[in-house]
Amino acid sequence: MSVSIDPMPPMPPRRWRKLRWAGTIGALVVVAGLIGAATVRVPYYSISPGTAFDVARLVEVSDGNPSYPPDGSVFMTTVSLRHATVLGALRGWLDRNVDVVAEEKIRPKSVRPDEAERENLEAMSTSKEQALAVAFEHLGYDAIQGTGATIDEVVDDTPAERVLKAGDTITKVDDTAVQLDADAVRAIRAHEPGDEVRLTVEPKGGGSTREVTVELIANPDAKRQPLLGVTLRTRALKLSVPYQVAINSADIGGPSAGLAFTLELLDVLTPGELTGGRKVAATGTIELDGRVGLVGGVAQKTVAVKRAGAELFLVPSDEVAEARRVAGKGLRVEAVRDLDDALRILAGIGGNGLALGRPGQDGA
Repeated sequence: MSVSIDPMPPMPPRRWRKLRWAGTIGALVVVAGLIGAATVRVPYYSISPGTAFDVARLVEVSDGNPSYPPDGSVFMTTVSLRHATVLGALRGWLDRNVDVVAEEKIRPKSVRPDEAERENLEAMSTSKEQALAVAFEHLGYDAIQGTGATIDEVVDDTPAERVLKAGDTITKVDDTAVQLDADAVRAIRAHEPGDEVRLTVEPKGGGSTREVTVELIANPDAKRQPLLGVTLRTRALKLSVPYQVAINSADIGGPSAGLAFTLELLDVLTPGELTGGRKVAATGTIELDGRVGLVGGVAQKTVAVKRAGAELFLVPSDEVAEARRVAGKGLRVEAVRDLDDALRILAGIGGNGLALGRPGQDGA
């Protein structure tokens, strides 16, 4: 049995035009919303994996001076930092490899974007200078010089406040001569909280030196670590290297490549293989006494290191847990507190970091 169904009668022209315009307007609203979500910025930054690349290609030793291009690689790592849009923030929150953080944590409102960029480039410049000085100092050159540890600030309500003033310069801790602020820190950390240290001090503006005795306090963040209760800087700091070595970092900013630069410089400046011919990555700032400092963005850097095919990733000790969580089983991650830690670990995979010669000399 067949049933005949009459077709729907034609829609009145006026109503059809209204619906058509409503559909068009709705589509435009959706498109405008998508454009807005993709272009309108929100007070957040997204931190995503950047790149990891061989630092050797950035190092250029001046003509006529010894250099030894390595077979292995030391990778530096970067993150991609972007001011997030609505859509970018949503994508970041859904991507486990991306962190979305409040704008104030990256750039305070009082700092203009161009100022932040300039500060990052200055931090990179300082990082390169310090890496060069630390590398040459480690190779036996007098590359880091100073005339004492000047006190910038004395912490209130501490034993130090009774006998020390801002502007005083410490030239000895007990019987240990102090040329750099790191010398004073190292000598103080050889003690325990509650110990007394004897300081030789030159007053601000000159005059007769004096000796004072100060009881050390406990670090509130690490109770077993002693503190003098002052902030220090090296007086008349001078960094000098025996010949010119350039690190061409282009427009990369920040201080986090300090350790990678230092390791690569040691590899390029001396015979042999610091990495045992392997692919190694490193992140962390480098201080003039060889200490490695925190960097941030370690999770994203670990992703970049894995993508680059590195076998080993050297990370500041306080950030190693985060790096290992991201690395999984495919990448070895090791904690380092200072340059010596890094060299010992590299020696364990066949590197020659514990037996480096001076530039121009035969070495292991």
